[in-house]
Amino acid sequence: MWPGRSIRRGPFQGEGNILKNTRVYAFTALTALTVSLSGAIAPSAHGATDDGPVTKSSDAFAGSRAAKTVDTKKIYDRIVQKLPADWQSRRDAARAKLKIDESPVERALRSKLAKAAAAGKASANVIDPTQYDCGPTKLDAYVDSILANVDAGNLQLLSMLGALDAPTYDAILFGTSNGAGYQLLPAYQDSLTSTFGTAQRFWDVRLNDVQLMAMHGEMVVDENRLASTVQYMYGVGAADATDIARDIITMVKSDNALRNGKNPIFTLNAFAFTGKGDPDPVIRKQKDKMVFGDGILAALKALGLNQVGPKAVLGHEMAHHVQYEDGLFDNTDLTGPEATRRTELMADSFSTYFVTHKKGLAMNPKQVLQTEESFYDVGDCSFDNAGHHGTPNQRKAASAWGAAVVAYSDNPYRVLPSMRLATKFDKVLPELVKPDAPTSIEAYRAAAK
Repeated sequence: MWPGRSIRRGPFQGEGNILKNTRVYAFTALTALTVSLSGAIAPSAHGATDDGPVTKSSDAFAGSRAAKTVDTKKIYDRIVQKLPADWQSRRDAARAKLKIDESPVERALRSKLAKAAAAGKASANVIDPTQYDCGPTKLDAYVDSILANVDAGNLQLLSMLGALDAPTYDAILFGTSNGAGYQLLPAYQDSLTSTFGTAQRFWDVRLNDVQLMAMHGEMVVDENRLASTVQYMYGVGAADATDIARDIITMVKSDNALRNGKNPIFTLNAFAFTGKGDPDPVIRKQKDKMVFGDGILAALKALGLNQVGPKAVLGHEMAHHVQYEDGLFDNTDLTGPEATRRTELMADSFSTYFVTHKKGLAMNPKQVLQTEESFYDVGDCSFDNAGHHGTPNQRKAASAWGAAVVAYSDNPYRVLPSMRLATKFDKVLPELVKPDAPTSIEAYRAAAK
């Protein structure tokens, strides 16, 4: 639910089937939100004609008018004057280069309109969206709550500048497991570290080189760290990057609802990253990582999923690292949205297999599935989007199948080889994506064998 070797890049990057090894796979993807909000700002009046990576709209917080202490539009214009003429293209290219996917926030906003936008669309590779139900979710309500007092126009300007991506870039490019600015929150340190170690030992691929770390939204008001990110995104000199960073910090601090970067909007994500085999030496030298944003932990707590949620998310992200090692992203004839949905649903099933297995976390499967039912609300109906992760029902079905493989095993202490588990998953996948796919463990007794 959360977002390798040769990873096929789909139409989201606009480059067809170019082979690329870098991948960030997320808790349903990373923290870039561009809010092209109805009535939020008027481009003709503000000169902000670029809508960034996403051009969907939402009325959820479009009317927000938080009091700002400075004119952020003037600051935005000053920043743009320091950027190269092709800065929007550079911003998008940097995001695509690291294969940054959509965030839960972006997906929640998109889901408000996806059902209507997708009506009547279907193709050889995309399922009929009219057969699937994706209504408002608990995550939608949570996103509304954390943005309720944020000035929507300010948020759009920050997003257009790539500022909402900054903690993600920072973690990928500069984060280390022992770095002072990348330590897990104390309340989650022991639990996540223990779960992480168990997951490393559980699977039959090399995972001991993966680093576990955090990303904190406060880095967006750290001048040095933000300037380094700006330099990477836009290729500007150090002096200009510092000036731009200072101006962005002023914009962030001007809106009290952003809480100096502590608003979960900046880090509402967890993701797996690998740069192995990437042609860019800067990316290739990075260690494999699993990154937990403070925002995703806050969201899970707010949704009442604090006990099981973080462990299940970690299981999902470690499943992506298993997929990297096994080359499972390319081991398919599917493309675009269907290919992404396959790897995400596979990660859902692998995660549930791990957390319920006696040699994994040995958690009660029905309790796990009841908990997952809440956070799988982030499933989406964006069938034509290359970041499509599957509907809530499909994600529940995939997890139920993963639990069934454990429950109906002839040897409950045996861990299946990851490639064999993947083969079994691919065989059952057509059943899992049906509109009426069952979501009980019992329903997959035969398919689990």
